[in-house]
Amino acid sequence: AGMTADQAKALPPTAMKSFDAKDLAAMAPQAFAGMTSQQVKNFDAKAVSGMGAQQLNQLPPDAFKAMGTQQLQNLPPQAFAGMTADQAKALPPTAMKSFDAKDLAAMAPQAFAGMTSQQVKNLDAKAITGMSGEQMAQIVPQAISGMTAPQLKSMKPETFANMTGDQLGALKPTQAKSLSVEQLKSLSPEKASAIPQEVIAQMTSAQKAALP
Repeated sequence: AGMTADQAKALPPTAMKSFDAKDLAAMAPQAFAGMTSQQVKNFDAKAVSGMGAQQLNQLPPDAFKAMGTQQLQNLPPQAFAGMTADQAKALPPTAMKSFDAKDLAAMAPQAFAGMTSQQVKNLDAKAITGMSGEQMAQIVPQAISGMTAPQLKSMKPETFANMTGDQLGALKPTQAKSLSVEQLKSLSPEKASAIPQEVIAQMTSAQKAALP
């Protein structure tokens, strides 16, 4: 628990393989601030289950992005609450496939502001069900235009209702039929007016009738 950032940084990367979940859980958050990408890469996949939000929050973005699929899958959902926008942005797009609904639900809204279009596109459709409206509103508009049909269909109506005008304005005509009647009903008249006319033109009569 008394390890400093400088002490952590001084450890050879291979030494990290000897750490278990209890060891990481006992470490002070500031120790993680000194860790390098090579050290993080050497963590045992099961050991990261001991990490908490404050510890994850201190990892430099370059070190965080070194986490492999198995490591990310073993991070407890509560640890995701500490993720920053810079850390989220640093992750390779393929890493997003490791996130499930509980992971996304635990994340701070500002972390979503760091996500790129490619990262959002790689989120599992089932994971999208864990997102709140507050989190959704932080995603960059251009990422919305890249969302797949299964992703859009997975979005809860209350999450969809919190999309910004800029996000709704980024929707593409090819995405129109992926929007549910319940999602469209959830919009305020002001929000609905932000949907491009070329998108509305591709909607079914039931979808159009659902618009406020």
